[in-house]
Amino acid sequence: MSTLARPIPVRVRARARASASDEIIGRSSPPLFRSPFAPAEPFWTKRWKESVDERIKHGTYCDYVIDARDRAEVFGYRLGVVACAVGLVASAVGSGRGASGDAAANVAWFVGGGGLGLSLWLIHMYVSEIRSAMRLMWGVGYGASALIAGTSGESAPAYVLEHPSSMLAVGWMFAALTGLAFKEGMCYGKPEAGALFFGVPLMCLSHLFGAPEEFQSLSATGVGVLLLIFAARKFTQPVADDVGDKSIFMFNAIEDPEEKERWLVNARASGRTYVDEDV
Repeated sequence: MSTLARPIPVRVRARARASASDEIIGRSSPPLFRSPFAPAEPFWTKRWKESVDERIKHGTYCDYVIDARDRAEVFGYRLGVVACAVGLVASAVGSGRGASGDAAANVAWFVGGGGLGLSLWLIHMYVSEIRSAMRLMWGVGYGASALIAGTSGESAPAYVLEHPSSMLAVGWMFAALTGLAFKEGMCYGKPEAGALFFGVPLMCLSHLFGAPEEFQSLSATGVGVLLLIFAARKFTQPVADDVGDKSIFMFNAIEDPEEKERWLVNARASGRTYVDEDV
């Protein structure tokens, strides 16, 4: 997103590619001879590894690789999106179906909201202030949901359904979801994410201002379908997409301006993959 630094020279990139390739090969190369009786690697782990591009990535400030921690964070982020989609859809389906249905809907509501919180905790965004604002909105909405469930004697989704004005409190959680949809739509051009950016506020506002029930039901159904599509398609993306440009995160993590300049000069000169703490 930012091009503050000039490209790293070709010779430096080549040297970095060679050293990092040697490191990767030395760490994970298969043996020359494999026993026919050796157990095969499970297809699901093999596919997950193959979906990760372990070659050198050329960042804005320096080269880098996608490591195990990056893969774990992305997997957690995507699991959070799935929990959010399934939980919120299940809460809408179960609400208003008797005491047992409301109880199940209440659990699903908090599972979905918790999944959204997990995704917001693990999301990679260059502008940390926007990420913090999204987390704050989620915290307000999730906390309001817990307060409603703990004091009203009803499940959170049932109470919200019966009291449209409660959207002023729990709606902040959906505002955070809207922000996540905007990020996904802008960064990756996902049509379902773009539709969620408009659909989620429309659903919340139609309930808040008392739109006809048919319209509210239609908008909620549309948002639910889009959420499920969005969650499923997250696993079709390369892991590197959700990681982003790691060199920007490295650069932004350094607070002292002079230290940033020294790091930048050193990165341009050496083309190394990782930044040392004693720069």
